[in-house]
Amino acid sequence: MELYPTGYTIPYCSHACGPCSPCKRVMLSFKCSIAESCPVVYKCVSKGKFYHVPSN
Repeated sequence: MELYPTGYTIPYCSHACGPCSPCKRVMLSFKCSIAESCPVVYKCVSKGKFYHVPSN
């Protein structure tokens, strides 16, 4: 089960990669210091190419 902050929706990538399929959502991680919070960034990927996540 995945938990997300209230009001936050996980992006869907079903149409983000155009004709390329399968198109999957991936979470990119960043190295942050302990004192700061790291942003959560999602991208859509198909056959090794990244695409922008569509806005809801």
